[in-house]
Amino acid sequence: MDTYCVLISSKVVYFLKPGDYVDREAIFLEVKYDDLYHCLVSRDHGKVYVQLTKKADSTSSGVAIPGPSQQRPMVHIKNESLAVKISQEVNYAKSLYYEQQLMLPASDLHDSLLHDP
Repeated sequence: MDTYCVLISSKVVYFLKPGDYVDREAIFLEVKYDDLYHCLVSRDHGKVYVQLTKKADSTSSGVAIPGPSQQRPMVHIKNESLAVKISQEVNYAKSLYYEQQLMLPASDLHDSLLHDP
């Protein structure tokens, strides 16, 4: 596959096949920030990839597989500068997502201020 789109949302990064419209079928890789450890640039035999290290999907039996349960899907990128840019943007979006998870919702903060002695 030579061309595709990368959609970096507030919770998930999607790699999509090109087309006139987008549906679930267009997604060839979807990684939630909850499952993503990090994104980095990788090189192999002169080709450049974006590698997403993520938690392994649980098996259908629900039994955890022993050993490091990680997956490292790699997506070929046409040049290194673009790969670096994608990697930086995905890692930045992931850090914003985690920052958001750590923040108290405004309503909780307001309630706790009212109830403090």
